[in-house]
Amino acid sequence: MTETGGQATVVVVDDDQGVRESLALLLGTAGFRVCCHDSGEKLLAAGPPEGAACILLDLRMPGASGIEVQKRLRAEGWRVPVMFLTGHADVPVAVEALKNGAIDFFEKTDFSADQLIVRINRAVEDHRIELAQQAEARDLAARIAELSDRELEVARLAAGGMANKVIGLELGISERTVEVHRGRAMRKLGLRSMAELIRIEPALHGRARN
Repeated sequence: MTETGGQATVVVVDDDQGVRESLALLLGTAGFRVCCHDSGEKLLAAGPPEGAACILLDLRMPGASGIEVQKRLRAEGWRVPVMFLTGHADVPVAVEALKNGAIDFFEKTDFSADQLIVRINRAVEDHRIELAQQAEARDLAARIAELSDRELEVARLAAGGMANKVIGLELGISERTVEVHRGRAMRKLGLRSMAELIRIEPALHGRARN
């Protein structure tokens, strides 16, 4: 499972060594783990960073441009938030990048270090929350997979508000048998109340019968 806590990573992608070094110093001092690449190709080859992260991506680089790299990140399923670094003349292109899913952009020649840190913190916190939700969903799916078909049927009907007696009539089994299956399902799912069962109803319907 991917670790969702701990130190966040900022990946700086810029062909200008001076920009990489200055940002690495700034971000490292602010408490981030910093990883630098001088091209989008190297970023893609390295793979997504572990845990909460943010990518600072230069728009204009030799080889693949920032926009091209962004499109490849999306195509390859990267969910890491992207913020663009741009020159004055690149603002219209940066606006296009925002429309394609980037979360922010900064002009290299005119940005506030404090504001950059604030926006990166916001981005990595949103990413941390997303990772935690994904981990929770995977854990729930694994627990649902442990249910027998009958336990799953009973859990679905109970989550939909059906009483044990009615579930028994629906499935052609006794009310006592319904209670047994329902109890087993609740234990396997790690649930302690009907409210918790109702909350996961959509996930219960997402699993096919074995």
